[in-house]
Amino acid sequence: MGLFAKPVGAAVSDSAKERIAMLQAYPTLDTWRNPLTRGLARRLANDTWMKTHEELDFDFRLTDVEIGEVPCTRYETTQTRPNGDLILYLHGGGFLAGSPRANASMILPACELSGLEAIGVDYSLVPEARYPVALDEVDAVYRSLVEQDPKRRIIMFSDSMGCVLNLACQQRWRADGVAMPAASVFISPILDGKGGSDTHITLDAFDPLLTSKGGRDVRKLFQFYAPDEDLGDPRISPIYGDFTGLPPMLIHVGTRDVCLGDSARLAEKMRLNHRQATLRVFDGMFHLFHMHWSIEETKNAFQDIAAFIGEIKGSP
Repeated sequence: MGLFAKPVGAAVSDSAKERIAMLQAYPTLDTWRNPLTRGLARRLANDTWMKTHEELDFDFRLTDVEIGEVPCTRYETTQTRPNGDLILYLHGGGFLAGSPRANASMILPACELSGLEAIGVDYSLVPEARYPVALDEVDAVYRSLVEQDPKRRIIMFSDSMGCVLNLACQQRWRADGVAMPAASVFISPILDGKGGSDTHITLDAFDPLLTSKGGRDVRKLFQFYAPDEDLGDPRISPIYGDFTGLPPMLIHVGTRDVCLGDSARLAEKMRLNHRQATLRVFDGMFHLFHMHWSIEETKNAFQDIAAFIGEIKGSP
């Protein structure tokens, strides 16, 4: 059994209850910041995410590629078809861990159900590379893909801290006049480096994986990512940026996710700027529950993502 001791609502599926009982909380932020323990924490996190691949019940292939002089991973399943629309995936991991391969269980079901191939950016991690290195690497990959095939529609897909790169890059591309993505998907987004969302208080200690300490850990994490920078700068915390002209957006989050407030604020920012955004909140679910394909709610969530992508594919 894991460390999660709080009761779970009766409406939550049995598969989710079983998985929640097995989950172990992520290493503490101090463990990540300490150079003596960071390597071990990174290995443990990556091994945990790699193990979720075993829950996938379909065939897939991961291939290393280089795009815009940045290492990437290509995702294919038996259902994907080349040369169509493309998903560009930005993995989570607090900028400290994770990779397109380690986090593949987050994106592969979207490929399988939508029929689209995906590219995951293997951006540089903190502290080996700090802001704006990862942002610039994602920018380089996207611009290279657009240059290779200007007519190919790209759907951005990101989770957790990868959502910072997703939204900040979209705001950069719009300002620079670069062709915008066709749509974007945000899973459990963290977007406010100041940790200002109310759920950092109200939901703290209710997620089996992630704690916030009232937003303090979020601020420390963003300070580690972008030392000596203003955490209210939209390039650091894109929730404070300009939402004019952003493409349609699908946002997924769980009721136990301490970052639920960031999702709510993201959807509201889109609404206030007359942009299309759909917010889906899944009862009883936790941060990045999408990585666990064996959970009934996860399968339902990816059906929703595939439907959203299908609508984008079907639009003119």
